[in-house]
Amino acid sequence: MKYLVYGAGGGIGQALVEELLKRHTDAEVYAVSAQKQPSGLNQDRVKWFLTPHSLEAMEERLGQWQTEGIMFDGVISTIGWLHDNDNMPERRIEHLNATQLSRYFEVNAIFPMMLLQALKPLLAKDSPAFFAQLSAKVGSIEDNHLGGWYGYRASKAALNMFLKTAAIEFKRTHKKLVISSIHPGTTDSELSKPFQERIPEGKLYTAEQTAERMLNVIEGLTPSQTGGFWFWDGSALPW
Repeated sequence: MKYLVYGAGGGIGQALVEELLKRHTDAEVYAVSAQKQPSGLNQDRVKWFLTPHSLEAMEERLGQWQTEGIMFDGVISTIGWLHDNDNMPERRIEHLNATQLSRYFEVNAIFPMMLLQALKPLLAKDSPAFFAQLSAKVGSIEDNHLGGWYGYRASKAALNMFLKTAAIEFKRTHKKLVISSIHPGTTDSELSKPFQERIPEGKLYTAEQTAERMLNVIEGLTPSQTGGFWFWDGSALPW
Protein backbone atom coordinates (compact mmCIF):
# COMPACT_ATOMS: atom_id res chain seq x y z
CA MET A 1 0.00 0.00 0.00
CA LYS A 2 1.10 3.56 -0.68
CA TYR A 3 0.11 6.68 1.21
CA LEU A 4 0.95 10.33 0.58
CA VAL A 5 1.26 13.07 3.17
CA TYR A 6 1.46 16.42 1.41
CA GLY A 7 2.88 18.96 3.84
CA ALA A 8 4.81 16.43 5.91
CA GLY A 9 7.37 18.77 7.45
CA GLY A 10 5.20 20.39 10.14
CA GLY A 11 4.25 18.87 13.46
CA ILE A 12 0.96 17.34 12.32
CA GLY A 13 2.38 16.23 8.98
CA GLN A 14 5.32 14.40 10.52
CA ALA A 15 3.06 12.80 13.14
CA LEU A 16 0.74 11.58 10.36
CA VAL A 17 3.66 9.95 8.56
CA GLU A 18 4.68 8.17 11.76
CA GLU A 19 1.11 7.10 12.56
CA LEU A 20 0.61 5.66 9.06
CA LEU A 21 3.85 3.68 9.40
CA LYS A 22 2.71 2.36 12.78
CA ARG A 23 -0.75 1.31 11.58
CA HIS A 24 0.26 -0.16 8.23
CA THR A 25 3.43 -2.15 8.71
CA ASP A 26 3.66 -3.12 5.03
CA ALA A 27 2.95 0.38 3.70
CA GLU A 28 5.20 2.86 1.97
CA VAL A 29 4.64 6.53 2.80
CA TYR A 30 5.46 9.27 0.33
CA ALA A 31 6.11 12.54 2.15
CA VAL A 32 6.24 15.92 0.42
CA SER A 33 7.62 18.96 2.20
CA ALA A 34 9.57 22.14 1.64
CA GLN A 35 11.65 21.05 4.65
CA LYS A 36 14.34 18.38 4.85
CA GLN A 37 13.50 14.91 6.15
CA PRO A 38 13.74 14.61 9.95
CA SER A 39 16.48 12.18 10.96
CA GLY A 40 14.21 10.09 13.18
CA LEU A 41 11.81 8.87 10.48
CA ASN A 42 11.99 5.31 9.15
CA GLN A 43 14.40 5.56 6.24
CA ASP A 44 13.27 2.31 4.59
CA ARG A 45 9.54 2.93 4.33
CA VAL A 46 9.41 6.71 3.88
CA LYS A 47 10.17 8.38 0.58
CA TRP A 48 10.80 12.05 1.29
CA PHE A 49 10.43 14.52 -1.55
CA LEU A 50 11.89 17.96 -0.90
CA THR A 51 9.54 20.17 -2.91
CA PRO A 52 9.05 23.95 -2.88
CA HIS A 53 5.56 25.11 -1.94
CA SER A 54 4.21 26.20 -5.31
CA LEU A 55 1.59 24.99 -7.76
CA GLU A 56 4.26 24.48 -10.42
CA ALA A 57 6.45 22.29 -8.19
CA MET A 58 3.45 20.27 -7.01
CA GLU A 59 2.19 19.64 -10.54
CA GLU A 60 5.66 18.67 -11.72
CA ARG A 61 6.10 16.21 -8.83
CA LEU A 62 2.72 14.54 -9.33
CA GLY A 63 3.16 14.49 -13.10
CA GLN A 64 6.38 12.56 -12.61
CA TRP A 65 4.60 10.04 -10.39
CA GLN A 66 1.85 9.63 -12.97
CA THR A 67 4.49 8.84 -15.60
CA GLU A 68 5.96 6.24 -13.22
CA GLY A 69 2.54 4.64 -12.68
CA ILE A 70 2.38 5.45 -8.96
CA MET A 71 -1.03 4.91 -7.35
CA PHE A 72 -2.03 5.94 -3.84
CA ASP A 73 -4.42 4.23 -1.44
CA GLY A 74 -4.70 7.35 0.69
CA VAL A 75 -3.66 10.99 0.67
CA ILE A 76 -3.66 13.53 3.50
CA SER A 77 -2.90 17.18 2.86
CA THR A 78 -1.95 19.43 5.76
CA ILE A 79 -1.50 22.50 3.56
CA GLY A 80 -2.85 25.65 5.17
CA TRP A 81 -1.93 29.15 6.32
CA LEU A 82 -3.14 31.32 9.19
CA HIS A 83 -0.36 33.81 9.98
CA ASP A 84 3.29 34.72 9.65
CA ASN A 85 5.62 37.37 11.07
CA ASP A 86 3.97 40.10 9.01
CA ASN A 87 0.32 38.99 8.94
CA MET A 88 -2.11 38.01 11.68
CA PRO A 89 -5.82 37.09 11.40
CA GLU A 90 -8.01 40.16 10.96
CA ARG A 91 -10.10 41.05 14.00
CA ARG A 92 -12.05 43.88 12.39
CA ILE A 93 -13.11 44.85 8.89
CA GLU A 94 -10.65 47.76 9.02
CA HIS A 95 -7.83 45.20 9.12
CA LEU A 96 -8.69 43.63 5.76
CA ASN A 97 -6.31 43.97 2.84
CA ALA A 98 -6.53 42.37 -0.57
CA THR A 99 -3.04 40.86 -0.55
CA GLN A 100 -3.59 38.94 2.68
CA LEU A 101 -7.08 37.84 1.63
CA SER A 102 -5.71 36.55 -1.67
CA ARG A 103 -3.04 34.55 0.11
CA TYR A 104 -5.62 32.94 2.41
CA PHE A 105 -7.59 31.73 -0.59
CA GLU A 106 -4.53 30.71 -2.61
CA VAL A 107 -3.09 28.53 0.17
CA ASN A 108 -6.19 27.30 1.99
CA ALA A 109 -8.63 26.73 -0.88
CA ILE A 110 -7.04 26.91 -4.32
CA PHE A 111 -3.89 24.88 -3.65
CA PRO A 112 -5.73 21.88 -2.11
CA MET A 113 -8.10 21.77 -5.07
CA MET A 114 -5.30 21.89 -7.61
CA LEU A 115 -3.61 19.13 -5.63
CA LEU A 116 -6.74 16.99 -5.83
CA GLN A 117 -7.01 17.71 -9.55
CA ALA A 118 -3.43 16.55 -10.11
CA LEU A 119 -4.03 13.49 -7.93
CA LYS A 120 -7.08 12.25 -9.82
CA PRO A 121 -5.16 9.80 -12.06
CA LEU A 122 -3.08 8.64 -9.06
CA LEU A 123 -6.01 7.57 -6.88
CA ALA A 124 -7.33 4.02 -7.02
CA LYS A 125 -10.62 3.75 -8.94
CA ASP A 126 -11.80 0.28 -8.01
CA SER A 127 -10.47 -0.19 -4.48
CA PRO A 128 -10.96 1.78 -1.25
CA ALA A 129 -9.00 5.04 -1.11
CA PHE A 130 -9.19 8.41 0.60
CA PHE A 131 -8.26 12.06 0.19
CA ALA A 132 -8.38 14.08 3.40
CA GLN A 133 -7.60 17.77 3.77
CA LEU A 134 -7.08 19.62 7.03
CA SER A 135 -9.82 22.19 7.38
CA ALA A 136 -10.96 24.18 10.42
CA LYS A 137 -14.07 24.47 12.54
CA VAL A 138 -13.94 28.25 12.07
CA GLY A 139 -14.76 27.57 8.41
CA SER A 140 -18.29 26.61 9.48
CA ILE A 141 -20.73 29.39 8.57
CA GLU A 142 -23.40 28.08 10.93
CA ASP A 143 -20.95 27.83 13.84
CA ASN A 144 -19.57 31.37 13.42
CA HIS A 145 -20.69 33.13 16.60
CA LEU A 146 -17.56 35.17 17.35
CA GLY A 147 -16.69 36.88 14.07
CA GLY A 148 -13.17 37.97 13.19
CA TRP A 149 -10.55 36.02 11.25
CA TYR A 150 -12.27 37.03 8.02
CA GLY A 151 -9.88 35.60 5.45
CA TYR A 152 -9.10 32.37 7.27
CA ARG A 153 -12.77 31.62 7.95
CA ALA A 154 -13.86 32.41 4.41
CA SER A 155 -11.05 30.46 2.76
CA LYS A 156 -11.80 27.37 4.84
CA ALA A 157 -15.51 27.67 4.01
CA ALA A 158 -14.53 27.84 0.34
CA LEU A 159 -12.31 24.79 0.80
CA ASN A 160 -15.20 22.83 2.28
CA MET A 161 -17.45 23.72 -0.65
CA PHE A 162 -14.73 22.79 -3.13
CA LEU A 163 -14.27 19.37 -1.56
CA LYS A 164 -18.01 18.71 -1.24
CA THR A 165 -18.42 19.52 -4.94
CA ALA A 166 -15.45 17.36 -5.94
CA ALA A 167 -16.79 14.45 -3.89
CA ILE A 168 -20.01 14.48 -5.94
CA GLU A 169 -18.03 14.33 -9.18
CA PHE A 170 -15.61 11.65 -7.98
CA LYS A 171 -18.52 9.36 -7.07
CA ARG A 172 -18.92 8.73 -10.79
CA THR A 173 -15.31 7.73 -11.46
CA HIS A 174 -13.85 6.64 -8.10
CA LYS A 175 -16.76 4.87 -6.45
CA LYS A 176 -14.81 3.74 -3.36
CA LEU A 177 -12.97 7.03 -2.76
CA VAL A 178 -13.78 9.04 0.36
CA ILE A 179 -13.04 12.77 0.26
CA SER A 180 -13.16 14.60 3.57
CA SER A 181 -12.48 17.90 5.32
CA ILE A 182 -11.12 17.35 8.83
CA HIS A 183 -10.91 19.75 11.76
CA PRO A 184 -7.89 18.42 13.69
CA GLY A 185 -8.49 20.22 16.97
CA THR A 186 -6.15 22.82 18.42
CA THR A 187 -2.70 21.29 18.17
CA ASP A 188 0.59 22.40 19.69
CA SER A 189 2.18 23.70 16.49
CA GLU A 190 3.61 26.82 14.90
CA LEU A 191 0.14 27.71 13.62
CA SER A 192 -1.40 27.83 17.10
CA LYS A 193 1.54 29.26 19.08
CA PRO A 194 0.43 32.93 19.10
CA PHE A 195 -3.00 31.93 20.43
CA GLN A 196 -2.14 29.20 22.95
CA GLU A 197 -2.44 31.36 26.06
CA ARG A 198 -6.19 31.68 25.39
CA ILE A 199 -6.76 27.95 24.96
CA PRO A 200 -8.53 26.28 27.93
CA GLU A 201 -6.54 23.74 29.91
CA GLY A 202 -6.72 20.29 28.37
CA LYS A 203 -7.79 21.60 24.94
CA LEU A 204 -4.32 21.87 23.40
CA TYR A 205 -3.33 18.54 21.88
CA THR A 206 -0.01 17.07 20.85
CA ALA A 207 0.67 16.40 17.18
CA GLU A 208 0.72 12.68 17.96
CA GLN A 209 -2.75 12.83 19.54
CA THR A 210 -4.05 14.77 16.56
CA ALA A 211 -2.60 12.35 14.00
CA GLU A 212 -4.06 9.33 15.78
CA ARG A 213 -7.52 10.91 16.06
CA MET A 214 -7.50 12.12 12.48
CA LEU A 215 -6.65 8.70 11.11
CA ASN A 216 -9.33 7.11 13.30
CA VAL A 217 -11.85 9.37 11.57
CA ILE A 218 -10.43 9.13 8.04
CA GLU A 219 -10.10 5.35 8.04
CA GLY A 220 -13.52 4.92 9.61
CA LEU A 221 -15.41 6.76 6.87
CA THR A 222 -17.27 4.93 4.12
CA PRO A 223 -17.95 6.01 0.51
CA SER A 224 -21.49 7.00 1.50
CA GLN A 225 -19.94 9.67 3.75
CA THR A 226 -17.72 11.22 1.10
CA GLY A 227 -17.71 15.01 0.97
CA GLY A 228 -18.26 15.44 4.70
CA PHE A 229 -16.84 17.97 7.15
CA TRP A 230 -15.68 16.22 10.30
CA PHE A 231 -14.55 17.03 13.82
CA TRP A 232 -11.55 15.15 15.18
CA ASP A 233 -13.84 12.95 17.30
CA GLY A 234 -15.75 11.71 14.23
CA SER A 235 -18.84 13.90 14.63
CA ALA A 236 -20.13 15.85 11.64
CA LEU A 237 -19.57 19.61 11.69
CA PRO A 238 -22.24 22.00 10.37
CA TRP A 239 -21.52 23.82 7.13
